[in-house]
Amino acid sequence: MWKGAVAMVIFGVMLVWLQYPRAVSQQEYLDHIKDKVVVLCGASSGIGEQLAYKLGEQGAQIMIVARTQSKLEKVKEGAIAAGAKRVEIFPYDFSNVEESGSVIDRAVEVFGKIDYLVLNHAAMVSGFVSSNARHQETAFIKRMYNINTFSFFELTFKALPYLEKSGGHIFATSSMAGETPTSFSNIYTSTKHAVNGFFYSLQQELIARKSSVGLTIGALGFIQTDDLTAVLGDDGIEIFPAFARGDVRECAKGMMNSLIVRPRTFTYPWTSNKMQRLLWFINPYYHEMINGQLPLEKAEELLKNFKERAQERDFQKGNF
Repeated sequence: MWKGAVAMVIFGVMLVWLQYPRAVSQQEYLDHIKDKVVVLCGASSGIGEQLAYKLGEQGAQIMIVARTQSKLEKVKEGAIAAGAKRVEIFPYDFSNVEESGSVIDRAVEVFGKIDYLVLNHAAMVSGFVSSNARHQETAFIKRMYNINTFSFFELTFKALPYLEKSGGHIFATSSMAGETPTSFSNIYTSTKHAVNGFFYSLQQELIARKSSVGLTIGALGFIQTDDLTAVLGDDGIEIFPAFARGDVRECAKGMMNSLIVRPRTFTYPWTSNKMQRLLWFINPYYHEMINGQLPLEKAEELLKNFKERAQERDFQKGNF
């Protein structure tokens, strides 16, 4: 019996590993990206900015959404220069969940339809919740959930009827923090677990209803954006092995390809995230393993340095 169980585990691991995203042809870009309408939330920096440029290269029509208008203007210029057919900007702060549907209303008003919805905005904070009074405040936790979770839900509810008409696709950017625990980013991690629970359940529902709408959840690990690299510093970057550091442009291309290929999960960086996922499920001493790799004292020192650099650069991740 145990041999059969081992064989099943090995087969399952191989099956998951073989689900590597396939290449996309130029004809597929012409068929599925050129002239299509993409609502891209969280587009002013990092992955979202690079995704706007990738979509622009393939002639998409894009509405880019984030909090800071000046940053959106810069991304708009870059996307148009890359070849976008049309780019509209919509400044919005997703901590205001109740009005977030106005993003979809505006896109339909401007373009007449929606083909793709990319939910890429996020607020990311670090710190140990047991020793950080601010992270225990209800108002703080609610704001994090509004941006990272509830606005994702609201945008999806609002966009679904339009995506049903176009046979469109949703890409919901989540994180490996939504699958495995991260003690030094507790509240953020909990928001991403909620995102995964909702969107994988919705994915199952869409399949059951034989809906024309596709849905991909992005299981992203450490993506080495310019801002994050500067804030983490060499000491912070070193905790990630070279194979676990994702390239922001490669990640953006993989997200764009997901709109065409429609995988249920887009995992990036591929190898490190698959290993992390596997270890969490098979290692009963996962917590001890992580704490051994990054002792509490070292983590607290890194978080202190991170906070100081972030203040110097006036940096927050994502919702810009």
